[in-house]
Amino acid sequence: MRLVVSVAVVLIALSAAVADTAEDVEKELTMAQKFEKFQQDVQTFVDNVGEKTKSAFLELHNSEFSNKTRNWLSETFRKLKKNFEPITSSEGSD
Repeated sequence: MRLVVSVAVVLIALSAAVADTAEDVEKELTMAQKFEKFQQDVQTFVDNVGEKTKSAFLELHNSEFSNKTRNWLSETFRKLKKNFEPITSSEGSD
């Protein structure tokens, strides 16, 4: 009795698997559809990476470290320019 039940279960499972593969063959995409889907997937990936990169750069640009560095460089450049003014003005008068 157990053997008959187990064989029946196996046959039912096999018939379900065969029916699923028959449906998959009908649903199989054409080559053009596959390329179109691939293009859409790649475009979505590129858009996501672009958005994340843009937000990371904006966050870095607006960070406290970045602002302090820009201010320090501006101040240092202004001081250097002020120190070199007498040298450049005396050379220009000769």
